[in-house]
Amino acid sequence: MIRLKVFSLACLLGFIWIAAFAQDTGQRPMLEDSIQARYRLTILGGGPLGIRGGDNAIRRVGGIVVLQQDGFFGSFSRSTLTANAIREGQLKVLTGAKDVPLARGEKFYVTSVYVGSDLVTLGLLSTRTMPGPKKAAQAWATANFFFSPETLAQGDLQKVYAVIDQWILPEGSGSQPAPASAASASPVSAPPVNSSAAAPSVSKMPSSIAVELKPGMSREEVVSALGTPVQDVTFGEHRWLTYPGITVSLEQGKLTSAERNAQALASVKISSDPSGADVLLDGSFVSSTPAVLRLQAGTCKVTVKLSGYADWEREVKILPGSEVSLDAKLSK
Repeated sequence: MIRLKVFSLACLLGFIWIAAFAQDTGQRPMLEDSIQARYRLTILGGGPLGIRGGDNAIRRVGGIVVLQQDGFFGSFSRSTLTANAIREGQLKVLTGAKDVPLARGEKFYVTSVYVGSDLVTLGLLSTRTMPGPKKAAQAWATANFFFSPETLAQGDLQKVYAVIDQWILPEGSGSQPAPASAASASPVSAPPVNSSAAAPSVSKMPSSIAVELKPGMSREEVVSALGTPVQDVTFGEHRWLTYPGITVSLEQGKLTSAERNAQALASVKISSDPSGADVLLDGSFVSSTPAVLRLQAGTCKVTVKLSGYADWEREVKILPGSEVSLDAKLSK
């Protein structure tokens, strides 16, 4: 009886801890999953069971992101990883070595995503080697974006991306037109897959792409069907072709899978007269004017505030992949 009571108490405490943990994290786990899916993580390490490759070896290459502003720093060693922090539009280095300044336009793989109670952290590895004091090497860094705990607990992707995209943007995101062959208005699903165990599977195509992809297609056949890809990345025997709305994976030159990409973001340009005003999205600070926000489709409230002037507000309906310009004329 005593053991039963002890077991029951332990279970009760366990349930209380789980409930408290769930309440504390809110939507953060789902937010982390969504961000990971958007950037398509590059996986590092020595392969299965660590049989081959070192800690820095790339096992699977993912998406590429591009720095949108100067001011970041990187380190040539993972042990002295540079932590770049962005808080309320200001960038500074918190910890780590400042081996190399990273200029706007520098490209990185995203190796990790972490969502905490008040920050989103992206692990970054440069796609190229850079000249160093001893030898050329790739640069390591983290980008730490600070938010209000309420924003992350609610899992508000639109507010999160509105901040991150001012500094780091997925390569080709919203900047490349869709291939002409992908613009058909009558979508179809992927063909049935051979039931043979040796046949790879191809997921259902996004509705915006009305072409037929089959397992085993060559790169040339995919390009003939979809047009020139926005991004073409090769690593070993693996290849990834990225199009607006879809990423096609090939192994040993043959198509193995196709995955949906995140919905095309809209470009929202915001200027003000006078400039230097705060931009708030649904009440949360995201940038200062002039600004270019990358937002998901939907309706949001944009507020422009400057000390000594009346607030400027607009409710904006945003369509996927659209471009919106807002010019706030502030009055006293």
